[in-house]
Amino acid sequence: MKVALVYDWLNVKVGGGETTFFEIAKLYPDADIYCLVYNKQLFSQYLGNRTIFTSSLNKFPKFIKKRPYLLLSHIQKAVNTLDFTGYDLVISVSSAWVKNITVPEKTCHISYCYSPARMIWDSWPKYLDTQKLGPFKLGAVSRFIITRRVSKLRLWDFYQSKNVDNFIAISHYIGSRIIKYYHRESELVYPPVKIYSLPEKTISREYFLCVSTLSQYKNIELVIRTFMETGQKLIIAGDGPDRSRLESIATNSSNIEFVGRVSEERKIKLLQGARAFIFPSIEDFGIAPVEALSTGTPVIALKAGGLLETIQENKTGIFFDTPSTKSLKSALTRFANTSFSQQTLHAAAKQFSTESFTKEFPSKITKLYNQYHDKK
Repeated sequence: MKVALVYDWLNVKVGGGETTFFEIAKLYPDADIYCLVYNKQLFSQYLGNRTIFTSSLNKFPKFIKKRPYLLLSHIQKAVNTLDFTGYDLVISVSSAWVKNITVPEKTCHISYCYSPARMIWDSWPKYLDTQKLGPFKLGAVSRFIITRRVSKLRLWDFYQSKNVDNFIAISHYIGSRIIKYYHRESELVYPPVKIYSLPEKTISREYFLCVSTLSQYKNIELVIRTFMETGQKLIIAGDGPDRSRLESIATNSSNIEFVGRVSEERKIKLLQGARAFIFPSIEDFGIAPVEALSTGTPVIALKAGGLLETIQENKTGIFFDTPSTKSLKSALTRFANTSFSQQTLHAAAKQFSTESFTKEFPSKITKLYNQYHDKK
């Protein structure tokens, strides 16, 4: 069986989506890999000498490739020109566009969907407010042109979703969004999470922890303002475009420490030493909170999104109902009066392990592939 794997961007970052794709690539070592944009310098260390096919977007200057909104007018053509002639099975792994590929009539297309494209669906038009052209925010003319293009992309995205033979969602939360925007049902396979070990000895847990990309949508400002009021120790690990603004908010708060992007080893140590992991945003799944559980660290999270499937109230964490300082402070108070078992937390994380994924994902793919051919 000849297999192709397709991903949106292998360009500027290695996050949860990329690490999940690398695990899928390991499961299909002989598969060719397609993506819209490929940064060989960054990603060859993960994909080695795999055969990589790219779209016409890969010829654009780096400045443009780092800003997806500048590529909107070229996306549809780039996706449509990817050629999957000769493949028996194509697996698209997508949070944006590549699930819209066209495959030959006898080729099975299964899409592992991280999310319907947020920038044109539920995050629109708020998405525009976060985009800049160099140091400048988008002006009225730019916004008008982009809005018109997005309207066309939304129609294309909806109708092309009908050509996917089967969807697999990364959470029930995403499954509900696939129903909402594409009117399609989906299977479920949770993404792989690296399971860390519990601390080797009893340690003094003296701080709360955020590990996150520092972008506005991650809502780290809420955590900062809450801890400015409580005075409790907070460590924020990570970097991103919102870092300088967040640091300026916390300038006079000695209890809040920014440690920047940290190594894997430092991250594990931080997780193992935290009283709780704070997670204030709505995520499609949320890998970092599960990593925290694996180190015996409970989670305090906004009651929304994929975390409703990974965190159990009062057993592995505490929820706060609204993204407000009052609600988070209430959760911190309840947390102080709740006991957690490190063994229970670790066991809860293991059900989302990489080992579980490497068994379940190919099994689900094989089942859907066989069903496809039984129908034919």
